[in-house]
Amino acid sequence: MSESKYFAAKDAKDTASIVLDRANSWFDNLRMNGYLDKLRMMWLAYYGASYNSFENAHGISFGGEQGELSEMTVNQIRNIARTIISIITATRPAMQARAINTDYKSLVQTKLANGLLDYYMRDKRLEKYLRKAVESAVVFGSGYIKAEWNSMSGEVYDFNEELGIDIREGDIEFSNLSPFNVFFDLNREDDDHDWVVTRSFKNKFDIAAKYPEYRDKIEKLQTVAELQNVFIDSYMKDATELVPVYEFFHKRSESMPDGRYLLFLDTDIILLDTPMPYRSLPVYQMKYADILGTPLAYTDMFDLLPLQDALNAMYSAILTNNAAFAVQNLVTTQGSNVNISEVSGGMNLIELAPGAELKALQLTSTPSETFNFVGMLEKGMETLSGVNAVSRGKPDPQLRSGNALALLQSMTLQYISQLQQSYVMLIEDTGTGIINMLKDFASVPRVATIVGNRNRSYMKEFTGDDLASVNRVIVDVGNPLANSAAGRVEMAEQMLQMGLLKTPEEYFTVMKTGQLDVMTEDTQSELFLVRGENERLMNGEDVVTAYVDQHTLHIKEHAAVLSDPELRLNPELVERVMSHIQEHVLLLQTVDPNLLQIIGQQPLGPSGGSPIGPQSEQQPSQASMEQSAVQENLAPPQGGGISTQDAQMGVNVRMPSVAQPPPIPGQPLPIPSNPQDLAMRNSQ
Repeated sequence: MSESKYFAAKDAKDTASIVLDRANSWFDNLRMNGYLDKLRMMWLAYYGASYNSFENAHGISFGGEQGELSEMTVNQIRNIARTIISIITATRPAMQARAINTDYKSLVQTKLANGLLDYYMRDKRLEKYLRKAVESAVVFGSGYIKAEWNSMSGEVYDFNEELGIDIREGDIEFSNLSPFNVFFDLNREDDDHDWVVTRSFKNKFDIAAKYPEYRDKIEKLQTVAELQNVFIDSYMKDATELVPVYEFFHKRSESMPDGRYLLFLDTDIILLDTPMPYRSLPVYQMKYADILGTPLAYTDMFDLLPLQDALNAMYSAILTNNAAFAVQNLVTTQGSNVNISEVSGGMNLIELAPGAELKALQLTSTPSETFNFVGMLEKGMETLSGVNAVSRGKPDPQLRSGNALALLQSMTLQYISQLQQSYVMLIEDTGTGIINMLKDFASVPRVATIVGNRNRSYMKEFTGDDLASVNRVIVDVGNPLANSAAGRVEMAEQMLQMGLLKTPEEYFTVMKTGQLDVMTEDTQSELFLVRGENERLMNGEDVVTAYVDQHTLHIKEHAAVLSDPELRLNPELVERVMSHIQEHVLLLQTVDPNLLQIIGQQPLGPSGGSPIGPQSEQQPSQASMEQSAVQENLAPPQGGGISTQDAQMGVNVRMPSVAQPPPIPGQPLPIPSNPQDLAMRNSQ
């Protein structure tokens, strides 16, 4: 019989009851189809308990009817898994915020967002949670990060006198969830879930203190040690105060326009029932691979389980043989008159009867096929996982070529590229969730430590409104060459030779960290300035030039404003843009050439003349003419350049007249003809 009302839209108690039933059914289904047992075996193998017991893990145990078999584990599966985890997380992810628009305000907000993302990665230890999610994905097939806004976290900014409590600014909290504590609809064939249920375990006395109206019911709840639908029930059971806390998240949809969030401990202990507070489900998943037709995850480590068991059996057989027969026995013919006491000690003289023979009984010899099979199993595990011996740090001695070793290493990276992409998606989803939560909940001014130019940290105050234009986060996983010290040194040397590094600090930053943003910070700041100036020009506002501007860059970027056919039809805008461009041209013609060369600019000659450069001995230079005029207390030559006194003071600069640029067809272009007026306007 079909339901007439969606379970997520029912009364809170009814919804909680259905959610609990589905969570228990989730466990039952995984237990019946064997998936849960597979996860249990994987967990045991990863921690060296391949004989289904932690009691004998990481040691030699004895089996058989009389304990005659020696058993040992050589944990290759963990070594391979850890190698994959290290490869995936070796490069620290660099999250980059993206804005809806490319205007100056949006660019400034993305810069703030990038600093905040780095703040959460560094100071809030988000990287630790990401690495744990990767480890869970490699071992179990999937790993989860939950990000939630905690209104009771952060600094105190006010006090509620009516309730007698501090009001805090709130902050984002992260937690990892295992695949055994995240429940969803198993009938789906993808991961686009409408709802998800999470289970965490918290001290019941802390919960009772926060919700005293439910104290009696909370104290009677079963603890995690008493539950049957938990993963660790058969391995760790001890007295505890931890009880399960369930959270039901339903995203906004046609049937649930406001979504829903339900926090409860049992069907009659509903702690919170509200519309969905987040823009998307705050549970972010990383998968190793999909099991087609289901929402469940798969990992290549599953394929290594039988090989690990066989490898343990081979090592155990070799150990059993050597342990049982390592002490040699002697054999001779009957009637040789050798007494056992005569061979029980060392340094004995043994005399045999004529014709008798005494020789050692060799039983420790293990067939070569056994050792060959051990090598075959290890290579098979490397093949199935895609992790070769080079990646594990034990290359074949016959491979001495660096190119060959690099090729083998790249093959591992290529094989696990899908897992790398899943890692990138996890970071992007988490980063986007962080920005959205700050936009929605950071309503009061708050301070974060932001890393700015040259990796210098500074305190930045912000609110959610300062991130309004940021809409998503992408990830740059970094340059693989920057993962090794030799690679970073090579990068720094190449950039130094190409002139891309301008200071010793930039060189050592690249060599130590591999970060290349030190080369683009100046250009990025200048582009921000140009974008802001373009917006002011389009809004009819004044824009001021400076001697030390990157004039060539400004001219090109300002000219791009007139590339829009509609903007070009605005004569006032055309005049403002062309006048501002002409100001940069004037500065290229009149500013001290030495200063321009220092900042990487090419000086221009005066309009109608030759470019500024060394003067011939027969023709006095403009500077010498000005100097002579000053010495003789005379005015500079008419139309001359900058006076010495004015140049020293840095004000009232008198610039030469410049020829008018060609007008735009069909539109006259008035250009200021008096450079002094232009300089005065800049100084205002």
